[in-house]
Amino acid sequence: MSPIDRYLHDLARQLPPHARAETLSEIRSHLLELTDEWRRNGLTDAQAQARAIAQFGGVRAIGRQLRAAHGHVGWVDVVLAALPVLGITGLGWHTIGQHLPLWWYLLVFGWGALIAWRRNWPTWWYAWLGWLFLALVAVDRTSALFFIIFPLAITLVAIERWEHATLMALPFTTYLAFARLLGPSLLLATTGWGPGSVYPGNIVWLETAFSVLWIAVLALSIKTARPHRRSIYLLAGLLGTQILYMTALLTALGLAKLFPDLFVSALTVKLTLTDKLPIAALAFGLTLYPPIVRLVARWLRQKQSGLPGLFAN
Repeated sequence: MSPIDRYLHDLARQLPPHARAETLSEIRSHLLELTDEWRRNGLTDAQAQARAIAQFGGVRAIGRQLRAAHGHVGWVDVVLAALPVLGITGLGWHTIGQHLPLWWYLLVFGWGALIAWRRNWPTWWYAWLGWLFLALVAVDRTSALFFIIFPLAITLVAIERWEHATLMALPFTTYLAFARLLGPSLLLATTGWGPGSVYPGNIVWLETAFSVLWIAVLALSIKTARPHRRSIYLLAGLLGTQILYMTALLTALGLAKLFPDLFVSALTVKLTLTDKLPIAALAFGLTLYPPIVRLVARWLRQKQSGLPGLFAN
């Protein structure tokens, strides 16, 4: 194996699959051109290839640049995006998070902002912003401020990158909405047979389940091989999750009504129509709001650019 072939082999392992063939072909051509130049300067073929590779750059440095250029997201980014979820919800909060002082959280989020700034505000940072807004609405003294800042922020972000705005809304659509949708009242329990309570109503485990779903949707969306599909994966994952929980809600109501001797539930038709379904509609609306804003903004720009003379010069 020639030095160039060995270099390309090592580089291939650092590239996303969808960009591997085309990128390696271009790099091979460039390396061969550099090799020819050094060969004309009197070097042997092996020496010319080694000099061309050294001139082009090391495998790790070039691989890192190419992954960034092709929108590749590493597992470090996924872990950083998941950190607030692990510390603020479910078992993470009840075992560790609630015992930490406020300054510790401010330090962690400040550290995250510094890293995001140095890395040109990567995708995971917008997920952190969502949890910052969640903290804002959870505190009585700042809850009113949330309803002013959050709609404006999510709209401005959605105009340019609606998937980033969707990530900002993710804590609300997957945690707040469905924590109220499925709990904390008894959703469904058996009446003396089987494992007992089908749904124990334990909010800690409910929050943990939402956290796992949140991380799974986020990881699938930002780790997709082809960057242009991330937004579709994200939207499909969120809508699919919401449909899943609505199905569970209606199934629990149906079982309690059809088989009252076997199942008991705190759900009623009135509660479902007046409370649960409006919450579900709000979650769907918040999920769809960012892409709708993006489509409207694009339509307005196209309309403006099509007006003759009005926006000339």
